[in-house]
Amino acid sequence: MEEVKKQTNPYIVAISVLLPAFLSLAASSATNVSQPHIAGFYGATQYETNTVITCYIISGGLMLPVTGYLVRSIGKKLLLFYSIWVFALGCLLCILAPNLQALIAARIIQGIGSGAILPLCQAVLLEIFPPEQRGVAMGLFGVAAMFSPLAGPFIGGYLTDNYSWQWIFIMNIPLCMISFALVKMFVPNDKPEKQKYNKKFDIIGYGAIVLAMGCMQVVLDKGQQYNWFDTTWICWTTGVCIFSFVFFYVWELEYKYPVIDIRVFKDRNFMFGTLISSVINVMLYSTLLLVPMFVQSLLGYSPSKSGLSMFPRAVICLIGLLLFGEVSRFIKPKIMATAGFLTISVSLLMLTQLNTTSSIESVVLPNILLCIGVPMAFVPVTALSFQTLPASKNADAASLHALFKNLITAIATSVSATFIARVSQVRQTYLVGNLAPHNPVFQYKLMAMKSKFLMHYPEVVAAKKASGSLYKELLQQARLASFFDAFTVLAFLAVAVIPLLLLIKTKNTKKSV
Repeated sequence: MEEVKKQTNPYIVAISVLLPAFLSLAASSATNVSQPHIAGFYGATQYETNTVITCYIISGGLMLPVTGYLVRSIGKKLLLFYSIWVFALGCLLCILAPNLQALIAARIIQGIGSGAILPLCQAVLLEIFPPEQRGVAMGLFGVAAMFSPLAGPFIGGYLTDNYSWQWIFIMNIPLCMISFALVKMFVPNDKPEKQKYNKKFDIIGYGAIVLAMGCMQVVLDKGQQYNWFDTTWICWTTGVCIFSFVFFYVWELEYKYPVIDIRVFKDRNFMFGTLISSVINVMLYSTLLLVPMFVQSLLGYSPSKSGLSMFPRAVICLIGLLLFGEVSRFIKPKIMATAGFLTISVSLLMLTQLNTTSSIESVVLPNILLCIGVPMAFVPVTALSFQTLPASKNADAASLHALFKNLITAIATSVSATFIARVSQVRQTYLVGNLAPHNPVFQYKLMAMKSKFLMHYPEVVAAKKASGSLYKELLQQARLASFFDAFTVLAFLAVAVIPLLLLIKTKNTKKSV
């Protein structure tokens, strides 16, 4: 394998593993914009079609804990082969699905194929690049990890509007074949470890994490619909989820043949680096949800215009990841990461200056600044996370890294949507006191509005319409304030995570070469 590494250009290997990683992550967000079309095609409701998205995330997440075990059993290259084929099979079944239930089953198969691809991509990049170029490796990895989820909705929206939603899956099949050929030709061969350890599979530990993630996804999907912990079964499901996670952690520490080596969290760099990387994901995915929600519900943008306003951030993120991957070789990682988090915080505070008359430029600019800060922080933090781990632990560590970020991101996305719904109600409670008879400003506005309606309606109808218009404006302002609060909390979180960088060790990789 060492000879292959020396003969193969690491950038060619990077392209070979980045293409399937891009496809697997883009598939997680490309169907977001096509939900109404899928619902109409199968005669289903919005809640039912949500499962098309969540089942893909769940099934992919369930592969993460076993990626390390499978790598030790069959090797990275062979596992990547199988993953690409299963992903392509899932795409084919999605195209042929006769009903929504069949589509959900096909998405589960597609998710199983995608689950191991991202950590395998990260593990291969960490091995193929020398230690002094780990920043470059993680910059390239970020192209798949950060850019593809941002580009997914734009690609999915374009294909759905101009062709049909099935084309989201059709385009993946030839690209999967190209990926398979590239992996076969350029990814170095690796032999699995010949140990008794490989013959054991931790069924109990894996069952615990499957139960925990399944319960968590149900709670996150249905919590807002059933008013969260006011519903008994939500409380029970949450309890089972927490117990299963705790049991999984304890079992993996004590069991002789764990499904995943959770002891890699003993490495301080990996533990704090994973936590900080999760916070970066929170910033990225929360704004990916909140900004389109803001521009569609308050600025009246169409879905296509909303996607267009978000596309520049995907382009800037791609350029930033490639650029900062190279720049990281010359700037101290902690300084670069700190600058990145401060940039993220400033961009989020800029979003709090938006109002209901904001132009598209005032939406795009903060998003561009955000996606300058994200790769600036992501590249050095991810490189530092794996810097002190031995190469033999990369597969387990990459799986845990992806799993932890997957969990945090899922929770943050659900919390963000709930935050807007609940805080807007709180803001409405505060603002409704201004619509009082003793408020002269309210009375003046009410009479002005009523006089306009009197031109077209009788006095009684005009009075009702005037009151309704002002109340509608109150609801809009309450919702606007809830977005400001969400962006402010995220900005504070971006600054609050900076002290954690001090807990990460750095070492001079150039001296060790």
